[in-house]
Amino acid sequence: MPVLPTTAIPAGRSPEGLPAGVQLIGPMFEDRTPLRLAELLEQAIGGYQTPK
Repeated sequence: MPVLPTTAIPAGRSPEGLPAGVQLIGPMFEDRTPLRLAELLEQAIGGYQTPK
């Protein structure tokens, strides 16, 4: 069974106020791919927001 690199980033909150996230899965032996995409998504989404 192949092992694929994954990472997860926060993506804000649902309408009910629950935390939501995005899990990224990259190709085998390409750790940089999901990490780079996570970096770009965090910049676009705004990263982790503390609950109010």
